[in-house]
Amino acid sequence: MILSNSPRALPFCVARSYTTGEMPPRLLVVDDDEDLRKVLRGILEPFCEVLEAANGLDALRLVREAKPRLMILDVSMPGMDGLTVLGDSLSIDSKLIVVMLTGDTDLHVARRALEGGARTYITKPFDPRALGAEIKRLLDAAAGDPKKNGGRPWRVQG
Repeated sequence: MILSNSPRALPFCVARSYTTGEMPPRLLVVDDDEDLRKVLRGILEPFCEVLEAANGLDALRLVREAKPRLMILDVSMPGMDGLTVLGDSLSIDSKLIVVMLTGDTDLHVARRALEGGARTYITKPFDPRALGAEIKRLLDAAAGDPKKNGGRPWRVQG
């Protein structure tokens, strides 16, 4: 799948900062696949401050130190798996918004992630526009815009 970060391929702006003067939202991408982290950085960086972690321990350190508003998290990683990172991250920052982005299509894993506090579970391959729209929806909802929440505490996409 070819992903593009051109304006035509990605018609969203997750950062409210460009119109309000606020700092852009800080997002943490956690995946052991360096190529995927680069793709996500390319998609999101024009609109957000993007941090990266290749493993669970680095992710937890960044959650503590950098305090991202949203984390995009893989399930299957060597060492500490994404479900453990999810629980530990929410123990550090209960307001952290977590989007699971994974190749794991097992519904039991998705259920565990959503019950564990993830707001969305998106499977790979993914549509960059759908990911961007979901990130925007979650950030808008966290900012208190009830029109953007849609009344969904979480949802599964794939």
